[in-house]
Amino acid sequence: MKYSILTSLIYIVVSCLILIFGKWLFTKCIKYDMYSEIKKGNVTAIIPYCGFLFGNVAVLIGAFVGDSSLSFKADLLYYVIYALLGIFLMLFSGFIVEKAILHKFDNVAEIVRDRNIGTAAVHFGIYVASGLIISACVTGETLATHGKMYGLVSSIVYYMLGMIFLILFAKIYDLLTPYELLKEIEEDNVAVGVAFAGNIIAIGLILMRATIGDVGTWQHGLLLYFIDLTAIVLLLPSIAFILDRMIVRAINIKQEIKDNNIAAGLGEAFVIICFALLIFFMVDFVNIV
Repeated sequence: MKYSILTSLIYIVVSCLILIFGKWLFTKCIKYDMYSEIKKGNVTAIIPYCGFLFGNVAVLIGAFVGDSSLSFKADLLYYVIYALLGIFLMLFSGFIVEKAILHKFDNVAEIVRDRNIGTAAVHFGIYVASGLIISACVTGETLATHGKMYGLVSSIVYYMLGMIFLILFAKIYDLLTPYELLKEIEEDNVAVGVAFAGNIIAIGLILMRATIGDVGTWQHGLLLYFIDLTAIVLLLPSIAFILDRMIVRAINIKQEIKDNNIAAGLGEAFVIICFALLIFFMVDFVNIV
């Protein structure tokens, strides 16, 4: 959509108001006083919100870009609707982290009492991945073909599919690592939490690429998601091989992560995110079948 400077400024003002509302809602939904913890110097208190903010901005960008045949007022209305939908879905992602992924311990206690950066990093990753998935559903290119209601329905459907895949991915990731994922995160292993968060963001990028654009019928879209899930299953062994054989050949990357080597955790996180970015720009899921 192309607008004048005036209308662009209107979008910026509306976006700022949405971000402020999102922050307010986030602070009301979490089970601790974020501002109080920040004043105490608790860095873990701000990490989940940073992921939430990034995901929120991703949704705003997705809702804004692309062509539209509607009037400015109608476009602005749907822009606000999609932004609010994204906020509520991402808030639900926080619930999913606590109940379905990091379900063996009290997430709030880890963030507030123990200042567990690994736990906060996983929340960051889930919020970012959620925002990327939702953003793909509400892009102008998709809506121009299928209509605005398609965006509303598909955002919820593909978001739920994405969350199911992320939960399954967490189980697969745990099985492929030589350590117990949740135990290590609960015991304040920052490297494990950071590496896992990087993997979550990478999967979010792949799911975003599989969703963005004209996926055609629902049947075709679901078939693409099945292919995407297969790619996710194959992703971890591929990255493990790249890490072990090409980048950090002299060390055992998984053992270093288990030993809370934060450098190793960051290395795995960024390598897999970069690998996912290659897939994002080089693989066309829409035309793969």
